[in-house]
Amino acid sequence: MRFTTTTTAIATGAVALALLVGCSSGGGPSDDATLTYEDSPLAEYWEKIGGSQDQADYDAQMAESEEIVAACMQEEGFEYTPQDTSGMSRSFDEEDDGMPAWDSIEFAEQYGYGATTSEDMPINQGAEGEEWVDPNADYVASMSETEQQAFYEALYGAQTMSEEPIDEETAEEDIPEYDWTTAGCQGKAQHEVYEAGQIWDDPEFKDLTDAMNELWQDAQTDERTTQAYAKWAECMAEEGYDFANPQEAQDSIYNLTNEIPYDEETGTQDAAALAEIRDQEIATAVADRTCQDSTGAGRAALEAQFAIEQEFIDAHKDELDAMVEKAAQASE
Repeated sequence: MRFTTTTTAIATGAVALALLVGCSSGGGPSDDATLTYEDSPLAEYWEKIGGSQDQADYDAQMAESEEIVAACMQEEGFEYTPQDTSGMSRSFDEEDDGMPAWDSIEFAEQYGYGATTSEDMPINQGAEGEEWVDPNADYVASMSETEQQAFYEALYGAQTMSEEPIDEETAEEDIPEYDWTTAGCQGKAQHEVYEAGQIWDDPEFKDLTDAMNELWQDAQTDERTTQAYAKWAECMAEEGYDFANPQEAQDSIYNLTNEIPYDEETGTQDAAALAEIRDQEIATAVADRTCQDSTGAGRAALEAQFAIEQEFIDAHKDELDAMVEKAAQASE
């Protein structure tokens, strides 16, 4: 019997702002000709509001979540050993991870877009390459099937299974809205650590977060961006590709990988099927990045985005500062 954890949805506002600033650490425009997501004017606000990518902060949150799960499971009558996830993932900015910058030609040459190559990335390797082992596996294995079901229901909430065939046209509509109160001890832990006091859901800042959600689309439709992408598209056409913008190129690969089903037992996709797409992914990503660099489209799009961000900051600075202050108070 296999159970799948329920992943907590991140607040829409957080997602929108994350898309804008990427995995950035702030710092203002670079002195040289290089422009990256780290130069995002909104990056400073993102980190202050709670979007820090600091690995230590991430590990601390995960440890806190696991302790809450353990206490909750004990209340439900089960033993539970907190999982140490600190070595399971690492951030892009670690100097010793051997990872090229994600928006570099070197990254494209090695990993494409990361669609079929994510398992090969150092950041997705465990500590010293060791395979992760569930510390609760032996405990669960010692149970009867009925006891295992009770254990997993306490951990993840009751899992609903349907024998009816899935209608792909309505599948997304049929997915029930996530409710942490029905997601067991994991739901409780995720709510307390990641959701409680979430500033993005604060009604006081609804208009502000709604406006944030529109920034990315504003940047994509800005005349400076569309003109830059027109030059990029011409470059890509010379390489045999027919895409209007870099997002379409990336989506073309992810659409292919999304068609590969996940194994019901292992939760993974077929390695051979992914391998068939790998060469196409690498070639597309290399052409994409080469054309972004050679035409200046990558820099031009960032300049347009950052200009829009700065205009937003200038127009909403008092509200953003108030949001930062309230977020800081909530975290105390």
